[in-house]
Amino acid sequence: MSNLWTTGSERSNNLFLQQNEEHIIWLLGNPYYTKPLEGIQKAILEAQKEEMFKPQQQHMYIENGAGSLLWPPDFYDDFVSRLWMTYRHNYPPIRPSNHKTDIGWGCMLRSGQSLLANTLLIHFLSRDWRRQKQDQATYKQYIKIIHWFLDELSPRAPFSIHRIALLGKQLGKNIGEWFGPSTISQVIQ
Repeated sequence: MSNLWTTGSERSNNLFLQQNEEHIIWLLGNPYYTKPLEGIQKAILEAQKEEMFKPQQQHMYIENGAGSLLWPPDFYDDFVSRLWMTYRHNYPPIRPSNHKTDIGWGCMLRSGQSLLANTLLIHFLSRDWRRQKQDQATYKQYIKIIHWFLDELSPRAPFSIHRIALLGKQLGKNIGEWFGPSTISQVIQ
């Protein structure tokens, strides 16, 4: 019974004490195995840390399917195949308001869009689908899913920020007002 109430710090200390040969990275239920960095790799990363995290810098990636130099290639291919909705601006206003951006209020709306978009990708294209390795038919379906989330009020974009904000209005949220998790869940439903 005493192990039932282990604190977070005790748990993390136990994890740091374990010296595994392999580390596991999880992404949407799929494990990816990587070995710890060797001494020379750690030294290179430490020396380049300041350069790597400078603002407004483009990071160098290998685009020939090998992925990032820091991640296992199969993890990287999976990660970059997921859709990520984030703040945008200069889209057509959400009427009857004049909002042309969701910066400052749209975080939960975009999180809901991201969850829904990735669910639709998995449903229509499968969990093993990768953007880098697709045929013409899956590419067409991928583009169709992306169009469903365009920032416009049109029939081709049923999951746009415009539609989500207007459905939120029916639930008592003004356009430009922050949604909570339950509101975005009701809107998506």
